[in-house]
Amino acid sequence: DKLVKIWEAAIGAEAEVRTLSGHSGMVYSVAFSPDGTSIVSGSADKLVKIWEAAIGAEAEVRTLSGHSGMVYSVAFSPDGTSIVSGSADKLVKIW
Repeated sequence: DKLVKIWEAAIGAEAEVRTLSGHSGMVYSVAFSPDGTSIVSGSADKLVKIWEAAIGAEAEVRTLSGHSGMVYSVAFSPDGTSIVSGSADKLVKIW
């Protein structure tokens, strides 16, 4: 549905905490930064988006474009300073 949803992780809870909208294609991959302050998402729209994770914060921080195919995988580096994305364009990019 082109959305990133954040859910309450407590056992038994099924409460949606926040919805992040901004992708124009199906979202294939989502990851939290190591410190939990940011979220990265990859989508069929060929974009990588970085979001603020905090409730009440301005949602979308930055859009990274450069892939010519759907983005199937995203991850933060262990120290949170870089993002890696893998795409149907057969490229892995480090941002």
